[in-house]
Amino acid sequence: MDPVAIKALVDRHAKWLAGQPGGRRAVLREADLRQAELGWTDLSEADLRGADLEAADLSFSTLRSAALTGAQMDKVTLYGATLVGADLSDVTLTYATMERAQLSGANLARANLHSSNLKGALLIDANLQQADLSLALLKGADLTNADLRGANLNGVDLTYAILRGIRLEGAKFG
Repeated sequence: MDPVAIKALVDRHAKWLAGQPGGRRAVLREADLRQAELGWTDLSEADLRGADLEAADLSFSTLRSAALTGAQMDKVTLYGATLVGADLSDVTLTYATMERAQLSGANLARANLHSSNLKGALLIDANLQQADLSLALLKGADLTNADLRGANLNGVDLTYAILRGIRLEGAKFG
């Protein structure tokens, strides 16, 4: 997608979030956003179902309550994406491809990551409180100092994952 078109869409979305005239919710369903520069943007409540965000930069962006997936067939691709410090609280990312994504310092509180691929992801200092990680693939992921209090870890693959300093109080296993 053309960077100018993306900027215009993000600007209209910001107006929509603020309740200003000329605003419209961002609908980027199945959009090709590979390598898009979306850092520091507010895409709360945007429709990104099925979008390809491979290697996109979403550093410090807000994606709170964004529609990222609804079913396995419209899963979002965030392979190698940069989401450092991003707010992904309350998002649904079921079956998402987030392999090698950089999520250090990201807020994923209450996120639904059921059956997602987070293989080799960097989740250093990430907030995963009460997140649903059931059946997620976290093989080789770095979860150093991640907060997993109250998270659902049923069936998670943590093979070779770095778990130094994680918080697990109230986490559910089995």
